[in-house]
Amino acid sequence: MAERTIAIQIGAVSFIDEGTGSVLDTVQSRAGVNTLWLATPTWNRASGGRAEPGRPFPDHGKAEYEPDWRGGNYAKVHPEFYRGSVLGPAGRAPEYPDWDMLEAVIAEARPRGLKSFAYFDESSHARELRRLPGFQHCLEVDIWNKPARRPCFNNPDYRNWVLGIVEDYIKSYELDGLAFCSARPGPLDRLLQEPTRQGLGLIVCFCPHCKARAAERGIDWRRAQEGQRKLVLLNAAVSEGNRPPDGVIAGFWRLLLTYPEIIGWQSLWADGQHQLYRDIFGTVRSFRPDMKVGWDLYQGSSFSPFQRASQNYADLSHIADFLKISTYHDAGGPRLASFVRNIARAVFGDADPTAVYPILLKMLGLDEGALDKLPQTGLSADYVRREVARADVGREGRSTVWAGIGIDIPVGEPDAQMAEEVSIGDTPMIDADLTAGPGLVETTPARVSAAVRAAFAGGATGIVLGRKYSEMRLDNLSGVKSALADL
Repeated sequence: MAERTIAIQIGAVSFIDEGTGSVLDTVQSRAGVNTLWLATPTWNRASGGRAEPGRPFPDHGKAEYEPDWRGGNYAKVHPEFYRGSVLGPAGRAPEYPDWDMLEAVIAEARPRGLKSFAYFDESSHARELRRLPGFQHCLEVDIWNKPARRPCFNNPDYRNWVLGIVEDYIKSYELDGLAFCSARPGPLDRLLQEPTRQGLGLIVCFCPHCKARAAERGIDWRRAQEGQRKLVLLNAAVSEGNRPPDGVIAGFWRLLLTYPEIIGWQSLWADGQHQLYRDIFGTVRSFRPDMKVGWDLYQGSSFSPFQRASQNYADLSHIADFLKISTYHDAGGPRLASFVRNIARAVFGDADPTAVYPILLKMLGLDEGALDKLPQTGLSADYVRREVARADVGREGRSTVWAGIGIDIPVGEPDAQMAEEVSIGDTPMIDADLTAGPGLVETTPARVSAAVRAAFAGGATGIVLGRKYSEMRLDNLSGVKSALADL
């Protein structure tokens, strides 16, 4: 039997705070880890930095918040790889500017038998990206023809910059693999499943590059834009409780029939994301055919039938050695409860959340507890098994499936007195958790062990512990090794 992959996501701060050797010894002894996902680059507190301000600290590392944390590239930047982009060799993290995480960690990991992957968190929502010189040339354009907040997949300067980082890493370091995370839903996904918060520039993209690609497909961008504007107005009305006379679903469907370009634009956007995946995969294969490359797929596909349609495992398995499925069962409870409440204010606005929930579970092939208890109970280990099994069938014999096991992922709202003041447009706005109050689900060693066993029962060949080591309590990390001993 091939060795199971037991990976963990770790940011630079953990090695700085605790020492590289100490961290490696801990994750090996506590969780049987044999693969490191080293979070670089990242501008996202979900993968970089210590605990988010207002969140509890674990029982290791420094118990000090980092209000000025910015993130970026934690490896040495080699300028020769960035000549194809107006951004150039931008993005070096201001934290620890003289320390190269990849160089330092790989040197200590390899003698211990640990593999090292670069974990590239696109962090498309991050304000720090927009502060990079020239980044405004890479932004999406929204339905009102103004620059939006996130970079466009079809923009050559952005694509070449991403590929420059990939080429830099695979040519400059003895990495064993690369994982890329692009956690953002498409424009139609947003309009169907949540109130879109007009003015945030989330319904995109109408830049010259996307318009040119649309013309190649025979899609009229003006019609697509007109239809999306009307869909935004309908979405806003429904979210405020104003139900159309014919019903909400009929109203949404009528607009899609009148403006089929809306669906064409969703496909155009998703294809741009997947083309970047293809380019990353091909770049790695061209220079390092021995190196593993794959995608960290966020939890939205567990909850949304619309995102499932866009993120087709059969298609993605052609351009990946592994697919990491984010089956975070603890945080998944509050997230699913929040998703149901959001979609009941969008395309399923004809019914209240308690009526939507059982129908949605049937659509998704899940069997979970009462909606009002999800924030306190989380999702079951059976959820992990079912989602892994779905991916295992969906890959059609190609690629391999690794399950994301959540350990101490924050739930609910952070402590308001210590939390950062962040514009809602500068948050990921995915995997939303709108829950609050006492008694929210907590990670335990037993729940971790159950999730690990369920992942392998579903057909996974590996697991990835997330979101980041700097959040995880050591006893909960030990739940991994306990489960492995039972397999």
